[in-house]
Amino acid sequence: FTEIVKSQGKKPSSELISYQRLHPNEFEIKNLGVLPQSHVIRMERVRFADDIPVAYEIASIPEKIIRGFKESEITEHFFKTLTDNGYEIGKSQQTISASLANSSLAKHLKVKTGDALLSLTQISFLQDGQAFEYVRSYYVGDRFEFYLENN
Repeated sequence: FTEIVKSQGKKPSSELISYQRLHPNEFEIKNLGVLPQSHVIRMERVRFADDIPVAYEIASIPEKIIRGFKESEITEHFFKTLTDNGYEIGKSQQTISASLANSSLAKHLKVKTGDALLSLTQISFLQDGQAFEYVRSYYVGDRFEFYLENN
């Protein structure tokens, strides 16, 4: 998100809505390959471009990967924190679909309930194939543009 927004000549920023240590839900168990009795850190935040809300993001990270990191290292520059600590980031898998804003998303994104959103689900992996992040994001379509390139 940060790199895409910067490439568009805009200033990226985030507002942290919640940061919790929880047992994983069924989607986190499936997509992160964690055990039901383990813990994940689940954070929710609004992402901005030039102070305009563009996306609402729910990110889940296995606690075992980030144990010992400060909350700010996770919420402000997660990928940099990982690479600075010797983790090698590998591939990611993304699914994009259409959805509608519920009342909570509408409030955070400053749109109307029922407005169209782009939903993106992403699973990010380390080089060794271990999933380290499961993210569900909701983008305001007329405020954000995806550019995909395949090499």
